[in-house]
Parts: sequence; C-alpha cells; structure tokens
Amino acid sequence: MKKQFRTILSLFAFVALFTSCEDFLNEEPRSTWGVDDFYSSGIEADIALSGIYSYLASDAVYGQGLSVIMESGTDEGYYNRRYNENWTVGLYRHTPADNYVKNLWTGLYQAINHSNMFIEKLDKNAFETAEYDTYIAEARFLRAHAYSLLASWYEEVPMPLTSTLNQTSNHLALTQLPELYAQIISDFTFASEHLVLANDPTYVKGRANKMAAHGLLARVYLKMAGYPMNDATKFALAKEQCEIIINDPTNAHGLNTTGEDGYRAHFLSYIENIYDTKESIFEISFSYLRESGINTHGRIGGINGLAFGYGAGADGYPGAYAMFNTTSVLKEAYISNNDSIRKVWNLAEFAYSNGGDAFAVTNVLAGNYCPGKYRRWEPANFDDLAVKAPAGEIEPYILLEGNPTPNKNFTGVNFPVLRYADVLLMHAEADNEVNGGPSALAIQHLDEIRSRAGLVSILDPVDGRPSAVANKDTFFKELVDERLRELCFEGIRKHDLIRWGLLGEKLTLLNASIEGAPGYSPTNENHKSFLRAGLFFDPAKHLSLPYPLQEVEINNKLEQKANW
Repeated sequence: MKKQFRTILSLFAFVALFTSCEDFLNEEPRSTWGVDDFYSSGIEADIALSGIYSYLASDAVYGQGLSVIMESGTDEGYYNRRYNENWTVGLYRHTPADNYVKNLWTGLYQAINHSNMFIEKLDKNAFETAEYDTYIAEARFLRAHAYSLLASWYEEVPMPLTSTLNQTSNHLALTQLPELYAQIISDFTFASEHLVLANDPTYVKGRANKMAAHGLLARVYLKMAGYPMNDATKFALAKEQCEIIINDPTNAHGLNTTGEDGYRAHFLSYIENIYDTKESIFEISFSYLRESGINTHGRIGGINGLAFGYGAGADGYPGAYAMFNTTSVLKEAYISNNDSIRKVWNLAEFAYSNGGDAFAVTNVLAGNYCPGKYRRWEPANFDDLAVKAPAGEIEPYILLEGNPTPNKNFTGVNFPVLRYADVLLMHAEADNEVNGGPSALAIQHLDEIRSRAGLVSILDPVDGRPSAVANKDTFFKELVDERLRELCFEGIRKHDLIRWGLLGEKLTLLNASIEGAPGYSPTNENHKSFLRAGLFFDPAKHLSLPYPLQEVEINNKLEQKANW
C-alpha cells in the first residue's frame, strides 16, 4: 500500500486565490472567502481569473521552467554551467523526485483546479448571458491550455473537471490521450465561440482572446498528428483552425512589418511591455499581472539573456546570468539562409563585462554565447564592441526593458505563447501534409515570414532555394529549419522535435557541431559539458516526463511509467 504524506502538497490541493491589488479596495481578500461563496461581480471574476493566470506565470511554468530551463537541451540551446547539473530536465538527468518535474505538475494542476472552481462558483444569475459565457470561456481556455501542456510533457494524466478541496479526492486514474484531448478540444472550441477578438474595444490586453483559442487548438491538432498519437487525420483540422485566423475578416492579426525590421520591433514589445496584439496572439503578461496587483515576475532575459555583469548584481542594472548557450546549429541555419536580420536579433553575439566593457562574442563555444531575443540592454554604440574600453571607462549602454529600475533576478519581459508567424508556419506544415506537397498558399505563407526577415522568395532562382519546395519531404525539412529560425527560444522547439520524432537526431547533430567547431578541445571541461544533453538523452525515457514521485505515493491509482 502506498504511503500517504499529508504534509506534501498534493496535485489537487486547494490553494485559495489571492490578490493585493489596490484597485479592488472594496473587495474582501480572495484568501478569506469561504468555499461556498460565489463570484458575483465583474471585479470578483477578474480577481479570480488573474489568480489563474498567476499560476501560468509562476517560476515553475512560464516564469522560467517551460520558457527556458525545461526547453533547453535541443539544437537551439543548452545549459552552459559545467560545474553542476541544475537544469536537470534540459540535460536529461532528471528523476521522478526532481523539483522541475514536481513543480510543473503542481503549477499546472493549480491552474486547472482554480479554473474548475471558477466555472463552478461564477454566479450565473449575476451576469448577462453573454458576459457569463465570456467569463466561463476564459476559464475553459486556461484549463485547456494547462491540460495541453500536461499532455505534451507527461502524456496521460489524471483529468479532474471539478474542483478538489480535500485529500480524499486525490486518487484518480490516468485519462487516456484520446479522452484528454477531446476535453481540451471541447474547452478551446467553447472559448473560440465566446471570447472576443483582440481588436474588440472590450478586450483586456494580456488575456485570452478568440483567435488565441483557435491557434492553440491548431497546435493541439498538430501534436495529435505526431508522436505519440500519430493521427494524421488531425492535420486537416489544424489547417482549418489556422485558416480561421488567417482569413479573419476583421484582420485582427498579422505580422509586424514596422520599418525595416518588424521582427526586432515585435520582440521589443515584449521587452518594453508594449502590447503588439497584431502579431502576439497570446502571451504571458507579467505586466498585466502586476497591474492587477499580483507580484509576479519572470526570469526571461535574465537566465537566458545577454550576459551583463557590471554593477555586481545590484538592482538598477539589466543583469543577466546568461546560463543558456545558443548553438552553431542555429547560427549555421541563419548563415546558410542568408538570414541576417533574425540572426542579428536572436544571436546578437555581444556581452557586457563586470568592468563595464561592451564586447563582441563570436565564438560559439564561449560560455556567454547567449540568445539575444529577450535582451534587456544594448550598447549605445555598437562600434564599442570592436574595441576594449580603457581602464576605468564605462561604456554606455541602453536599457531596453520597460522597468527603469531593473531587478538583478527578475525581469518584466513578457513571454510569447502564440504568434501570428507560428500560425502561418503551422498552416504551411498542415497544408503540406494534407496535399502531399506544398500548395501555392503554403509557399506564400512561408514567403511572408521570409519577406519580413528581409529575404527573397523561396522560389527565387538566384537567391532563393526552389529545391526546398520541390516535394513534400523537402518542404517539411525547410519548415523544420524555418521554425527554428523564426521561433527559437519561444518554448516550442523541444515539443516540435518530439512530435516529429527528431529530438534524438537533432541532439546528435548538435554534438557533432560542437565537436566540429573551431577551437573545440576534448580535454576542455567547458566544451565537454556542452555535450551532456546529447550524451544523456534516452529516447526510451525522455520523450515525456515521469510522474512526480510524491504524486505516485499519494495517488493510489497512479503507477509510475516504465523505465522510471
């Protein structure tokens, strides 16, 4: 008989919603309301929904877990600290007792439990029907997203659809993937029918919207079409969902084509906390939560940003621990594509020393060869990168982050969950599968993204690569590379590779590129440590996470997976 640990937080433990927002001065704090109370006003409903969003913004989920640490260990990047294995999931060194495995599970189930509670406790008689349905749709959207993340990371999981307030309800069997995805589809579909568009005057920026439901549903269908379900009939459904967004008569979403570099302009919006709802269909908005009175911050741009050591870690400087190295695979993907705009933004290739010197970093084996996508700073003069600052001189830099007094550990950078560029690429992928090769429309969508990146049409006989669209297989390979170039560091790559059955192959390629890089030494401990993800990856174990140890011990109906 499994032991019961009452002191351990169970996967469905009740955690009361909370708020400290001064905007809600007349509201009784959520943490003191009784379980029989109902949400009977818009303010109460908004407080409760903000609490659900806060679980998704927590360290365990998008604050750093899903967005950086657990997504590491692919051909886009890896943990660069040779002297420890703290990012266990990204190094494929985790166990069922691992905190990342436990905390992600707990964070997502907290979001689900409070979504269930919201659905149960929203007072239908206190709202007009349309307003009530919109609130329910938002809760179902958040529940669907949490379950889709659980399904991607753990595969079969328990699926409670009512709130759980005590330990006696912990014993739940696994729900098989077809049933689990049926509920996810139902929730996203309801959300798509009752949420407003992002260009609606009533839309609250930073929250779910109609097209976000369609787009994340398309992502779910693509996952179902790949590993582990391999249900090819879902490609057509993914294509349909993308077309709803692309053909929207209100033109709610599109690519940011501002100036000469819309790609840069778009990502500056996340860094500066300026909502670009045209391209950003759904993002984790730390700024929205702070405005709601919830003290939630991420680590985006800190642990995976451009190294910045000046200031000795004091607040007020855009410090970055830079624990995440990007790869020669990504660099070569840009170079071979004549792709300078996205390369300059995503790789950046510079850092700021403890002594105040902005300097170039071009060696892919350097410990600070880090992503630039969520940079908190830039040199005021890029010419400074080529020269060493004289002793005692501090080279000027520009603070990009929307916080004038940045914190050394936490950032205010919002995180993209779904962008319009991803919708175009998902449509191209699904279209290629449905038609047995790329249609003119699929090629057009690829070219839209290439054009924004300053590239000619893929069909151009001189500077394009017409051979890449010659047939289904070559076009798929092009999309595998294009999704890396466009969507790197957005928490998508690992599960793209898993659903395609390519994770092991790409890790082998990564290690070959590391060992083949100029200056690589098999006796250099830093260089050897960069190989860990590829060496430790085991396809028999690492295409999904084990169940958390404490959940297996608490839940009498939950057995651990084979090989764990």
